[in-house]
Amino acid sequence: MDQHKQRIANLRQENRNLKSENSKLRSQLQDIQNELPSREVRSPPQDRQNELPSPKESMSKAVDHKLESSDESRESEPPTVLKKRVTKKHWVKLPFQLSSTENDGQQPQETNADDPKSCWMQSEDVTKKPLKQCTSPAKAFSPRTQPKVSLVSIGIDFGTAFTGYSFGFKGAKQIRQPKWGEEYGMNTPKTPTCILFDENKNFLKFGYDAIMYYTRQTRRNEAKKLFLFDDFKMELYGKVLHRDSMMTAKNGKKMRAMKVFSESLKFMKDHALDMMGKHTAGVTYSASDATWVLTVPAIWSSAAKQFMTEAATEAGLVTESEPERLIVALEPEAASVWCKQLPKEGFMEGDLTEAETIEQVPGTQYMVVDCGGGTIDITVHEVVEGGRLKELHRVSGNNLGGQTVDKNFIAFLREIFSEKVFDEFEKNYPSELKRLMYDFSMCKRYEGEVLVQCPYNLQELARKVKDIEDYFEGNSDAEWESGSILLSGTKLRALHEDCIQGIENLMEDILEKSNLTIRYILLVGGFALSPYVNGFVKEKFGSKYKVLCPMDATMAVVNGAVIFGRMPNVVESRI
Repeated sequence: MDQHKQRIANLRQENRNLKSENSKLRSQLQDIQNELPSREVRSPPQDRQNELPSPKESMSKAVDHKLESSDESRESEPPTVLKKRVTKKHWVKLPFQLSSTENDGQQPQETNADDPKSCWMQSEDVTKKPLKQCTSPAKAFSPRTQPKVSLVSIGIDFGTAFTGYSFGFKGAKQIRQPKWGEEYGMNTPKTPTCILFDENKNFLKFGYDAIMYYTRQTRRNEAKKLFLFDDFKMELYGKVLHRDSMMTAKNGKKMRAMKVFSESLKFMKDHALDMMGKHTAGVTYSASDATWVLTVPAIWSSAAKQFMTEAATEAGLVTESEPERLIVALEPEAASVWCKQLPKEGFMEGDLTEAETIEQVPGTQYMVVDCGGGTIDITVHEVVEGGRLKELHRVSGNNLGGQTVDKNFIAFLREIFSEKVFDEFEKNYPSELKRLMYDFSMCKRYEGEVLVQCPYNLQELARKVKDIEDYFEGNSDAEWESGSILLSGTKLRALHEDCIQGIENLMEDILEKSNLTIRYILLVGGFALSPYVNGFVKEKFGSKYKVLCPMDATMAVVNGAVIFGRMPNVVESRI
């Protein structure tokens, strides 16, 4: 025991000796510094706060909700950094709120940090899910190292009914895209916007694969456990959005919208990278090798666009350190970029009157009407020197795309077969319903009466109630003909009426502007191939404007997105 106490005493003495020696060294160092010639200390200039911070200053100014900075670092913080430490009782000020639909297409608006109602997330949520915006002055403003050159530009058209992508390698003119659904006899340039998760909310399938897998599980009575989402893009339109917004699956259960969208984009990313490898003798590509262009409707709010940006980051398309690799482009702008460089042979009408391409004639003004599945979007551009574009009228649109016709058709089938029969068919045979709507989408490309094949199980369910022919008795709009529904041309035109009226209103509002000298009206998007849409625009506006439709109108947006990735500043000014 005495030995132990003696050892402790010795250690304490050694510690005192070390402190004394350290003090002497400090004193000697101070004497040496005093002997050095003194330098004039200048006060910092008034605008020092606008200069780039040094690495040391940047470290002290970085925002960290967990650690309190020293008083000295707090005094040197720029005004943009919150000086008040965030607690659960305080709200975080964001650059704009993800809730307003009144300011669609406008610049983001600043929110009031002191008003909880104007913010979309409390600080405790921010701690759990860090903001995507950079809060460190060093990270936000310090010079970057030269970014890696993109080897490929990839455009993703996340559609309401169908989703697809195109890609083009650096230095190559050719733009490529895959074919989907060949194993199911489809062979389409896009795949259904449909995603499937298992009972634990783990990703399973996307597109045609999701529909077919879900159908097989339906027959085994296992589908109720699965989370199926289809045609969900417009869930972001006209709604209050935040990172924890929920969506309802076919089984009635909910899942975070962010997960649904990010997993969908992750699937498209992985598929694209794999497809590029097949086109280049097995070369392995990563997401950082590409510039990604994600197209969104013109009518979406800043909130919805920000939501898609964060979903793309969560999906791994880009990292927070290289945000410049992601471009969120408006769908009509991407289509405009595609159409302006097409030769006259690239249009169905084959006539540009003045030149081989629109972009060859500076001063040419034209309108792009993007007729998609969920929305109708319109933009007006003028060609300037160098083939770049100037926006002449603010982008506008509505939510009366081609799916409005589909909804009217389904409502018509419900009238014929009854709500009960059609509800049972829709619930138990989703793949047959998807095939029915795909067949009907092909019928929308014809004028006059059309023959729509009736799904086998819809017939069987209907026959349990009464003979199929009895459903059509006295109906002048449709007839039963050997397993198919013969839809009259008058009825098919009536199903389009809402959309056509919406297109007319949008176009007239713009064309009435006396300061515009528009030469061309370009119709793009899958719905533009409808003779009722195409014919109406030509009949209504064709006498004054040249109405053109590209040969591959369905792919105009996604192909234009690839060019957009190569020329991100192609639109040099906007309204």
